[in-house]
Amino acid sequence: GAAGEQIDLRSGNLNFRLPLVKAVGRGGSGFGLGLSYNSSNWRQDPGGTWQLGHDVGYGYGWKLQAGSILPVYSDWMTVHHYLFTDASGAEYRLDQNTNGVWSSKEAIYAAYDTSTQRLYFPDGTFWFFGAVSAGTEEDAGTLYPTQFQDTNGNQVVVNYNAGGGLASTNSSSRIQTIQDLRGSYTFTYDYQNTI
Repeated sequence: GAAGEQIDLRSGNLNFRLPLVKAVGRGGSGFGLGLSYNSSNWRQDPGGTWQLGHDVGYGYGWKLQAGSILPVYSDWMTVHHYLFTDASGAEYRLDQNTNGVWSSKEAIYAAYDTSTQRLYFPDGTFWFFGAVSAGTEEDAGTLYPTQFQDTNGNQVVVNYNAGGGLASTNSSSRIQTIQDLRGSYTFTYDYQNTI
């Protein structure tokens, strides 16, 4: 645990986070962007062995994000709950539905409004989820934030690369640019080796 990793002694699961950059808006608003790894990529139960991990462009089990929301379905058409993952890789169930606004019993104190695609936080800030991983991606259907806004209207904007075989941007989890108070940052990927 001395280098930022967390080990669940019961399951043996390793969760590691490496903070990379903080995007900054006016008035000190913004968000942290981190590279995280979770070793809980497989599960074995009486129903079989399940692969839970993905490689979305950073390596198997690795994510580079500020956050994401994954809809979890109980059948083909019904959302059972949403799963919010923050930059550290921690996951929170948003399973309390009040007229299309999903919140959690857990200590996240955030609410996702499906009609506006916004995740609201207690301090009045919100994230707009304008990117959706396309069907060609291993994390298909996962939503990613494209706009971070504070109570004064200050914004940080994020754009994502096109999903595999697609022309339209904002259809993968791979960040293309971040535009904040300090300027615009462009991410470049080497798909044969590493980032």
